[in-house]
Amino acid sequence: MSDPRPGGAFPRRVRIPRAARRRVLALVDRLPTGWFAGILTGLFLAVTAAFGGLEAAASAPVPDLAAGEEHRNRQFALTVERAVLIDELPGSGTSVSDGQRILAVVVTAENVWNRALPSAGASGVIGALHVAELEGEAATSVARLDDATLAPYLQPGVPAELVLTWAVDATTLSDGDVLHIDLRDFTLRTGRLITYGDSWGDPVTAAHLSVEIRDVGAGADSGSGSGSGEEGTG
Repeated sequence: MSDPRPGGAFPRRVRIPRAARRRVLALVDRLPTGWFAGILTGLFLAVTAAFGGLEAAASAPVPDLAAGEEHRNRQFALTVERAVLIDELPGSGTSVSDGQRILAVVVTAENVWNRALPSAGASGVIGALHVAELEGEAATSVARLDDATLAPYLQPGVPAELVLTWAVDATTLSDGDVLHIDLRDFTLRTGRLITYGDSWGDPVTAAHLSVEIRDVGAGADSGSGSGSGEEGTG
């Protein structure tokens, strides 16, 4: 056979000294098994993400609910009962100015975690409801419907009927309009380095819900006017 290389010499096979091979094998044996798994996982994720595989797997359909249907997560079990427009709602924690009315959404909420949780705040029941028609504006206030306690803490396993209220322009919503509400889930985070303790954050939309608005006018025909928070929301 003729040699295609100038000079006519075949390339010599490079041999790795046996001692060097033993040192390499010994080094590999000392590496933790988890390192190999981590490297392979990283390569898999990089390739999968490059082809859109992760996005396809993560985009599970979001369920559509109706008023009266429960949505349950690790934090709350939430049931949106009804939505009403009313001229004013004493005891709700929300007041109106000229040209405004109150939108009230009644929600049954149960704390399904193992510690008391707030109904108010960005990660409470208020933060769990995102109303499309109000561009996601958080409710001004939340109160118990039975005794008008403002921003109550919810004890584990004890359902409470709450009323979330917004002051809205009188022309924004009308009787028979449909509210489109996103119910959002939060992730439990436990601080170990800079912060300590548990907190809920990173909201994601977990369910869509539609509820028709009922206009109850001044609300005088729906309650006794005692200011308990139940007036006009029944």
